[in-house]
Amino acid sequence: MVSSTVGENGEVLSHIRASPTEGIPPGDYRLVGWDMDTTGKMLVDEICQIAGYTPSSSFAQYVMPFKNLTPAAKKRHNLKVVTVGRYRLLKNNKTNKGLKTKSEISAITDFLDWLEEVKGDAVDGLILIHHESRKVIPAMLLASLSKFNLLERFKKTVKGFANGFNIANVKCANTIRAFSLRTLSRVLLDQEVEIENASDRARLALQIVQHLSTGETKSTESNRDGDTTSKAIIEFTREFVQPVEAEEKESEKLKLVLDRQHSLLPVFRHLLAMNRKERQHASPLRRLLAESDIDYAQLMEAWSKAEKYGLEKLIKERASSATSTEIEDLLEVLECHFDPEKTPKVKVETKQRKRSKKNKENRKDASGLESPDTTTLQSPIKVRSESLDTAEVSPTTV
Repeated sequence: MVSSTVGENGEVLSHIRASPTEGIPPGDYRLVGWDMDTTGKMLVDEICQIAGYTPSSSFAQYVMPFKNLTPAAKKRHNLKVVTVGRYRLLKNNKTNKGLKTKSEISAITDFLDWLEEVKGDAVDGLILIHHESRKVIPAMLLASLSKFNLLERFKKTVKGFANGFNIANVKCANTIRAFSLRTLSRVLLDQEVEIENASDRARLALQIVQHLSTGETKSTESNRDGDTTSKAIIEFTREFVQPVEAEEKESEKLKLVLDRQHSLLPVFRHLLAMNRKERQHASPLRRLLAESDIDYAQLMEAWSKAEKYGLEKLIKERASSATSTEIEDLLEVLECHFDPEKTPKVKVETKQRKRSKKNKENRKDASGLESPDTTTLQSPIKVRSESLDTAEVSPTTV
């Protein structure tokens, strides 16, 4: 299943949502941790760093992208692109030092060379382990490989992808509430680590899966000397593996959703250009329409036939998972788009009204009844008290 959100600057962050994995047949495999730093989370974004890890070997290569990193990507990867004269440089945000980079095709080719070397005598190939709450980098890697006609070569070496986040979610659901790399490394590996880049994430992704497999099999065999070909750890991981071919199909679905999302821009463009709160409200609504196979042309047709009722019928038929609130919000956004004279409802209370409401609730006593107000000049108790005070000090008449 496919999903997308909107980032800080309004960009579409498209993901392949976690779906049931197909698994792979028993065989002679080897595990490799891997990850990528990218300029953003869109399928068309570029690679900034690609990294791989095994206990006996590692790979890391920075890539010079053509576009700048999004604000979210800069913060996550500690990277930035700067222009010096006629040249562009990739720098580390913390140290402000320039990084040695290669072109994307050179980095991808070097990565493939390293994977083929790591495969060694593992007859059935490699399993690449990454860690994402919403997986996106497998699709980005496959897109890059396809661009340079390297996908078939990749398939000869790599059997599939396993998402460590999903594995931890299944195996630790009763004991751990958060499944980020930082949390899992602290709880499972007893390590307080700084996760600086793709190399760190690749290493931790593999180590966490190795640790989980050890606990599952109640044997130290799967993690002895960092063995990534042990039958125990392979058998543990195998059911969570998504074959490369399955990832290709999901990538194609992702492209279709992106096309539908793009067609919906006339409806949501003004909302995505507003503040963060509006973007966070509009993004799930657009995602809901795109994932329900609804594009702009269908919305126009429904409006031309029966206006609001036509839109409501279309959404209820296609978006079966939509809540009544989501449907109501969608209808309001769509009505305001197709009927510019319609005024949107004001759903956000002002700070003053919220504060007044909160003060009113605080004035209620334990019985649930509202206590008399003694703070304002109009308070009946205060007025009565002041009148008594005045009576005590006023002179008596003779």
